[in-house]
This record gives sequence, structure tokens and C-alpha cells, in this order.
Amino acid sequence: MGKVGLRWALVVASIWMGARFSGAPAQAYEPGGEFRKGAIVITPQIGGGVSNNVERDRRHAHVSFVNSTVRVGAIPWDPVSEGIWKGALEAGLEPWVQVYVTPSAVSEGVKGVARYHFLLASPIFPYIELSAGVVATSLNIREIRSDFAFVLEGGAGLGYFVREGIALTAGYRFQHFSAAGIYGATSLGVDMHILEIGYRF
Repeated sequence: MGKVGLRWALVVASIWMGARFSGAPAQAYEPGGEFRKGAIVITPQIGGGVSNNVERDRRHAHVSFVNSTVRVGAIPWDPVSEGIWKGALEAGLEPWVQVYVTPSAVSEGVKGVARYHFLLASPIFPYIELSAGVVATSLNIREIRSDFAFVLEGGAGLGYFVREGIALTAGYRFQHFSAAGIYGATSLGVDMHILEIGYRF
């Protein structure tokens, strides 16, 4: 199943990238209304990653995966502050699926996400983000021995507006995936590094 999932993800990613970015290159755009109060933001993202043995445990399970998310967010307030902190908050929900190459498994769930965009270097906008959610999973490793888990993430990245209303994003997330000890000490979780790219409109 892992190989099938990987092939499927690569095919979808190739079609998606080709359809979105074919044609004449766009010129850089100065964003304006994209960060106004009440703006709705949709961001499909694809990525992948590996587990990180933070605790240096020799019994650590090696995990690798590809994933896909679609974040639907809104800008609750107009851009705030001045100076280096000038920016806009985006809050939303992010359904996601994570297909594991090693071992063969899959996770599906939904997260709440808060992303803060810094608006100082237009058309480039750095961002930081936090997310938390729940997940149903078939991942069966020593660190996760349940079909239900929680996910916590923190990350940062860059966006670049290529035209009005459309931006490309690339970022890093640190993911903690666990059952929060509900099922005992053997389900304390695993940490992941994730790289992702997205298409914001």
C-alpha cells in the first residue's frame, strides 16, 4: 500500500504542478486585498518527510511519508502593527492525509491552523504557523499503538505572490504525532520533519 500511495501522490502532484504552472511566467505582484479583513484563503499543499529521533532511542522506528492538505482559512482582522511585526493573521481548518512509505500505513484527520504572515518585503511574505488536530491512523509502530492520535505542529516558510490573488508557498513543519499517553507509555509518540509546497489563492 505504501508504494501504491507514493505513486498515486507523485502522479497527482505532477498533474497539479503542470496544470498550475504551465504557460507564460507571471510578473511579481504587490498584494493588497488578499490580507483584508474577511478575505477567504484556500491553500492546497503537498509535502513529505521523515521521523526524527529526538530522544536518541536505539529502538526508534524509522518513518517516511508523503502528505497532502487543503487549508481553508480566513483573515479575521485587517493587517496589524507596524515595523518588523506588521502582518496579518490567518485562521482556518486543514483536512489532511499522510501516506507512509515506511512502514505501509495511512493517517487521515483535520487540524486547526493559525498562520501569521509578515508583510514587509512584498511580494515575498514570510510566515510562522501553529496547528493542532486529531487523526485516525493505521500507523503501527512502538511509539504509536492506537488507531487514534493527536497531532501538534509548528513551522515557518515563505510565500511569493506571482499575480493578483495567487501565491506560491514553501515551508517547514515540525510535527509531533502521539496518543498523548492515553494508551500507556508505549504510545508517547513520534516526531517528524516535513517539507511542503503550496498554492495559495
